[in-house]
Amino acid sequence: MKKTIFIWLATTSISIYSQNITVDIGDQAYDFTGIDEKGNEIKISDYKNEKYILLNFTATYCGPCWGTYSQMNRVQEIYQNELKVISLHWDNEKEQWAKMAEKAKIEFNCTSIWEAKDKSKICDIYKIDGWPYFFLINKKGTIIEKWFGNREKKLKKVLQKRIKKQNQ
Repeated sequence: MKKTIFIWLATTSISIYSQNITVDIGDQAYDFTGIDEKGNEIKISDYKNEKYILLNFTATYCGPCWGTYSQMNRVQEIYQNELKVISLHWDNEKEQWAKMAEKAKIEFNCTSIWEAKDKSKICDIYKIDGWPYFFLINKKGTIIEKWFGNREKKLKKVLQKRIKKQNQ
């Protein structure tokens, strides 16, 4: 009986502890697997030692998020050899998003993740409390910047500071 109680306590403690993991600036990015818009499996670690990652958390019905898509397209183009832009969509409204994008004449050319196991856990780990939320992850997989909101000047300033353009 004592052994059973010990095993239950140990596994319960591990389960509770694992639910409280969060990441912030200076931490290794939490690696998760998602499915991109082409149906390919993608992980944050796929780009480790190769590219910086601009990880964006977004939602279909988030007004400020819509203002970020063209910004992300531009930075993906400017820093194409050094940066991978990935948007994790909170909801599963892919068809509705596409209709809204077509109506607004927005073409998003960066990677979109619509499907990921445990999206709410991922958002809890990254401490997402609104959209859009951005994380810049360096080539070593460390979070080096984060910010909330549609802040184009912040985006440009961070990338100019942290990433060398290919044509400089």
